[in-house]
Amino acid sequence: MELPSALSRKFSIKSTIGCMFLITATITAAFAISLQYYFGKQTSRDYVLSKLSVASDQVSDYLQRVESNAISSAQLLRSVALSTDHTFSEQEIRDIFIRVLTDNPLFNSLYFGLDNDDFYQVINLASSSIVRKKLGAAALERWVIVKISGDPGSRVKQSYYFTSEFKLTRQINEISDYYPSRRPWFVKASQESVFKTAPYLFQNLRTTGKTYSVRSGRGVIGIDIVLSSVENKIVPLELGLLPNSGAETFIFNQRGGVIASNTKLQDNILIPESVPLKLTEEQKAIIQSSPSLIVSNQNSWGPYDYSQSGEPMGYAIDVLALIAQQTGIELKYINGFDSKTLSGKYQKGHLDIIHSVVGDPKTFGERSLPIFKSYLAVAERDTKSSQRVLQDIDTENIGIVAGFGMKQWLSEYYPTLSTIEFPGLDEARKALDSGKIQYILDTELTLSDTDFLGNNTPLKISTFNEREPVSFHLFMRENNADLLAIINQAIGEITPKQREALSRKWLDAKWQQEGVLPYKEVHQFAARRDKHNTMVKIEINGESKYLYISQLKSHFSSSDYFAVLIPEDIVSSAVVDHMFKSITATMFLMATLCPFVWNFGAPVVRRIKDLERETAKIKARNFSDVRIVPSRIAEVSELSQSICEMGKAIGLHEKRQEEFLDAIVQLIAQAVDDKSPYTAGHCNRVPEIAMMLADAAEKSQKLAFRNFAFKNEDEKREFKIAAWLHDCGKITTPEHIVDKGTKLGANYNRINEIRTRFEVLWRDAEIHYYQSIIDGKKNPEELLGQLNARKLSLTQDFEFIANVNIGGESMSKEQLERIKQIAQQKWLRYFDDSLGLSPFEETKRSKEKVSLPAVEHLLADKPEHITRRFRPIEFDPNLGIKMTVPEYEYNHGEIYNLSISRGTLTEEERYKINEHVISSIKMLEALPFPPELSKVPSYASTHHETLRGTGYPRGLKAEDLSILDRILAIADIFEALTAADRPYKRAKPVSVALDIMYKMALDQNIDIDLFLLFLESGVYLEYANIFLPDNQNDKVDIRKYFKGYELV
Repeated sequence: MELPSALSRKFSIKSTIGCMFLITATITAAFAISLQYYFGKQTSRDYVLSKLSVASDQVSDYLQRVESNAISSAQLLRSVALSTDHTFSEQEIRDIFIRVLTDNPLFNSLYFGLDNDDFYQVINLASSSIVRKKLGAAALERWVIVKISGDPGSRVKQSYYFTSEFKLTRQINEISDYYPSRRPWFVKASQESVFKTAPYLFQNLRTTGKTYSVRSGRGVIGIDIVLSSVENKIVPLELGLLPNSGAETFIFNQRGGVIASNTKLQDNILIPESVPLKLTEEQKAIIQSSPSLIVSNQNSWGPYDYSQSGEPMGYAIDVLALIAQQTGIELKYINGFDSKTLSGKYQKGHLDIIHSVVGDPKTFGERSLPIFKSYLAVAERDTKSSQRVLQDIDTENIGIVAGFGMKQWLSEYYPTLSTIEFPGLDEARKALDSGKIQYILDTELTLSDTDFLGNNTPLKISTFNEREPVSFHLFMRENNADLLAIINQAIGEITPKQREALSRKWLDAKWQQEGVLPYKEVHQFAARRDKHNTMVKIEINGESKYLYISQLKSHFSSSDYFAVLIPEDIVSSAVVDHMFKSITATMFLMATLCPFVWNFGAPVVRRIKDLERETAKIKARNFSDVRIVPSRIAEVSELSQSICEMGKAIGLHEKRQEEFLDAIVQLIAQAVDDKSPYTAGHCNRVPEIAMMLADAAEKSQKLAFRNFAFKNEDEKREFKIAAWLHDCGKITTPEHIVDKGTKLGANYNRINEIRTRFEVLWRDAEIHYYQSIIDGKKNPEELLGQLNARKLSLTQDFEFIANVNIGGESMSKEQLERIKQIAQQKWLRYFDDSLGLSPFEETKRSKEKVSLPAVEHLLADKPEHITRRFRPIEFDPNLGIKMTVPEYEYNHGEIYNLSISRGTLTEEERYKINEHVISSIKMLEALPFPPELSKVPSYASTHHETLRGTGYPRGLKAEDLSILDRILAIADIFEALTAADRPYKRAKPVSVALDIMYKMALDQNIDIDLFLLFLESGVYLEYANIFLPDNQNDKVDIRKYFKGYELV
């Protein structure tokens, strides 16, 4: 066996043991370092987890503390206001507010608004750098007091800037359209408890935050906290992580909306800026005289109009921004209210613009050009087939969002629909989940947004394509018609590039990244309580990260979450550095120890060499010669004993395997012999003859066999197995072919079927005779003579056909011609021969219908006698098979079979018989013979080859055939010739068999030298004495075969 190149170089055992020591030490060190790395990484992860747990608690406590302080402060101020009849002066109110803000530095501002819309606010500029920047405050300014009062159209906002010592630095007066009574913190405040708003946009500061408010008498007290103060608490440095660690932190709500984050969530798609419109002087005057326009902003109508942490977002918001760029109109948004409330505020005159309205509600005023279009869709909860046409669901309850024209539009175009209005999509979704409604109707993308962000059962959304997309508009009251005309002009000037950018930003599959969690996996883990407060390894965008997520404590029912994403390499970087240092120290120590360990193997070398010699005996399969090598080294002694025991076990196993294989081989041979009673014993007797002749050739000193000998018992066993398996392919040969003893034989001898037809003709002759007498056409004596002549002719013809059927002698031309003449005789068939046939037989029949009675020939070759091949036969070129394959698989034609010139087999049947050798090749080549039996397939498949190349299946010649190949051919022929009870011949005496074999030797069909050795050694006689009856074992004078040919 050739060793791989990597093992071709050898080493002494001394160096091997030294190397093994070093390898062992290296493996041990590597294992130790791996454990150190694993536990170090676990420790690092636990360390980061502990940091994040502490940070999470701190953030949660911080937010809860802020909430508690805001709640207690609001309640305290309410109690102070309600518990006394004293009317506080502005100075006293200011001092109380400043004291509260000083004690709570995270409060952005404290204020109160009265029912008459008077407003008083104290702003803490130290609470946030963003607040200072938004208000344009100087560094020395510490406080801002804002007062707003006056009637609509003449409201004034007064802003007073003070230093920390409360010295007035400046005062700013400006027109205001701010009405506290219209803000969500005012509207939803109550005396019973403190109300907390969702994040929204502070109108005065134009920044995002939350408000805690409580009603007190004729007004509402409010405390503002900007979210930027929360974001400062979740930066990596505050969490105990490095600023450049790549950690991403989020505080988000149940819908996935981000409340605070250290990561920029805005989409990178920029909308091209607009060029200012060319306005007339009159239009410019209209814009300059107009105050800021208050615009609606829905809470959650993505991707067109929604607010995220109070910041207005969406397709429509960006369209309005483009309008503002073109016209110079100042827009201020109001949010925090549900859609129905916003619609009500617009109709009460609290809003100047309401947008994203479908249709043309008559009460909304003037309508603009479409700002966008969208297909409508329905969302349903169950899995039944979705409806594609609105009229098909007119019997179901359909939920819609109130206040933005959808009800009026549906009433106009689909008056039969049953609709239920809801303040917002969240309420509609809850009604759908509870079964109150069966569908929600809205835009396709809005429903997809609702499905993506919800934690409920997934929705099935179906788009309605039976009409054009629906247009959405903005509305203004009639008194703003001039402004609306300018806005329409701006809408018409929005460029295709701007529209394309708007679509890519908001209407493609990634729009929901705007203002919500950028990673859906984080949102999914929020719903899994078992994954909270632990480090979970996840893969995001192909990058491994650790996720920490926890639910924040709150005094309110809403649930917010805190999440941190940390790259995996950040967690393990310190451990990796420590691991490399350990590896360096270990390598240095091992290099120092090398000279000492190199000679450790000397005491073992000698005994190993002794063991090597013992294993060589096993390799040579001399199992009984293996001896124990004495040694004081326990392992060497035990190894020696194991080698001895192994040698015995291998020897026993090999013997059992040989016995098992021999049994399998003999079982196959017996199965082949048992398949037909006519070949019984053939596979068993051929090995006997073959081994006798092989032994004789091995002992012979003749020149032809001087170099022939089995090298070992393996070669002898190999040849014997091949002799046993030489006809194993016959297991696939049909029995009726192997047993075919007559030419008309199929699964039965059809001569009786032919005889029946002769009987019919005999009876027809008699009937003709008697009918003719009755008719009186001829002399009865003459008719009797004709009848007797006809009967004699039929008798002779049948006897001829019956004798031909036996197939004993070669057929002459005259005999072939007589068969054809006899076949021309006709008889009448009165019954349908297509009845009672198998499906396979029906496929071979002609489809042409024959009327009855039908004229039939006495003998015929019919189409149904031919069995065609289902697929062509192709031989693997590597097998070297050179056999001519007949066109048909079988041909049972009666004339065709009776015309066989020699024997009883047709060309097709002869091929089927010979095909057993091909089957033998395929079967034996498929077996994984060990090397010592590798020639079994070759020996077993060449016993039908001849020295002159006329044999099969490969057409080999003398130079291709070994002595063993030739021996097996002689053994096969002699057994076949002397075998009794073959259906196609009678057993031949030994003398006749040897005569035939002698002729075959002269014709170079078998080897003449081996044939003469077969005679001279007495193998034929020894076999005959054992296996043949006395009447076959006649006397043979073998000298006649040696005349003219001397065995050298």
